Amino acid sequence: MNLMFNISFLIFALCLGSNEAIMCNKNTLVFQNSLTRSQSTLDVHCKSKDNDLGDHFVKFKDPAYNFSFHDNVIFTTEFDCDLFWSRDNLVYHQTFASYIDHKPEKIMYNWIIQ
Repeated sequence: MNLMFNISFLIFALCLGSNEAIMCNKNTLVFQNSLTRSQSTLDVHCKSKDNDLGDHFVKFKDPAYNFSFHDNVIFTTEFDCDLFWSRDNLVYHQTFASYIDHKPEKIMYNWIIQ
């Protein structure tokens, strides 16, 4: 238990001391609405074990919705997202793990919904 505390404290100290510390890099998820056929509004709802980011609505041709985050100390960060849109009186829904794992470098995931 004491070893885990020492490791956690060391990582925390590195992150405070340097924005360039390898453990401090942020990951970014980007969701772009490219539903050209229906031009529907895209509803994006992402959550992790610790954070529910709520619903975000992205209209066709609007700027993408994005958010950035750090991996947690033990590198088990995971974001699951639900996407909803409609076309021809039907509602479409897709659930997927949009981020799993830890990479030592800054990562940007671009999700283009077509």
